[in-house]
Amino acid sequence: MKFLCFGAAALSASLTLCNAQVLADEQDALEVLSALHNADVLSRGIESDGADRIRYAQRLTMLTQKVAAASCALTSDVAIDESYADLEEAMHETDIILDALKFGNEALHILGPEENRRTLHDLQELRTEWYETHTAVEAVLADGHNVDSAHVIDDHNLSLLDKATVVASDILGQYSHPYEMTQADALLINIAGRQQMLTQKMSKDACEIWTGYHADIGREDLEATMVIFENSLHALRYGMPEAGVVAAPTPEIEADLDSILERWGVIRTNLDLLLAGEELDMAQKYEIFHDFNEELKEIDHLVNDYRAYVERHH
Repeated sequence: MKFLCFGAAALSASLTLCNAQVLADEQDALEVLSALHNADVLSRGIESDGADRIRYAQRLTMLTQKVAAASCALTSDVAIDESYADLEEAMHETDIILDALKFGNEALHILGPEENRRTLHDLQELRTEWYETHTAVEAVLADGHNVDSAHVIDDHNLSLLDKATVVASDILGQYSHPYEMTQADALLINIAGRQQMLTQKMSKDACEIWTGYHADIGREDLEATMVIFENSLHALRYGMPEAGVVAAPTPEIEADLDSILERWGVIRTNLDLLLAGEELDMAQKYEIFHDFNEELKEIDHLVNDYRAYVERHH
C-alpha cells in the first residue's frame, strides 16, 4: 500500500517527490472529473455551464459518503488497496469540485466564479466542514490504521452530506432550465443520481456496524436506506405512476436496471446477514465494499443513459 509522504518531510528531496506525487494524483482526479463533462450529452456544444454545475454539485453528496466508507474500510483492513485508492481519489475530487464551483474551472466546463450570495454562503459552509475533515483524511492516508482519524471522518460525514445536499439544491434551482428537460425527465435523473450517493452511504453504514463505531445509528440508517434504494430501483425499472415515475423508457436503461437489481440481490444477502447479527468474515466484508463500488459504476452508466434519453426525447 502507498501512503502520503509525511514521514520524510524533513528531507527537501523527499518533500519534492511528495509534492510531485500529490500534484500527479490531483491531475489524475481532474482528468476523471473532466471526463464526466466530456461524456455528458447535455453539455456538448452548450455555452451554458448549468448542467455541469448541477452534475458536480450532486457528485459532492456521493463523495461525502465515499470518503467515510473508504476510510472505515481502510482502517478495518477491508479491501486495503481499493479503499486506499477510493479515499485518495474522493479527497482530490472533493477539493477540485469545491474550488471549481466557487472559482470556476474550464477543464470541468464551469466557466466562471459563482456570484449568487446564497450559493456562495452555502458553499463556504460546506468548505469549512470539509476542511475540518480533510486533515483526518490525510492522516488516514498516511497511516491506514489511524482509527481515531477515521472516527473524525465518520463524525463529520452526515453534516457534510447535509451541507452538500443544500449546495446541490441551491445550484439545481439556480442553473436548471425547463427548456433542457421536462419535470418528469428531471425526476428520473434525480432519483437515479441519488442512488449513487446511497451506495456509498450503505457501504459506510455497514462498516460502522462491523467495526462497532456508531453501530446502532449505522444499523438504523442502513435498514432505512436499503428500503429507499430498493424501492427507487423498482420504481425506475417498473414505474410508479402515483409518484410520476415512468418505467424504464429504453432497452438500454432497462438492461442497466436489470443488471443493477441483480447485483443488489447479491449485496442484500450479505447486508441481511449483517443486520441479523451475523459475524461477517473478511471475504463477506470485501464483497460488500467492492460490490457497492461496482454498483456505483453501473449507476453512473445508468445516469448517462438517462441523460442520453432526455437529449433525444426532448
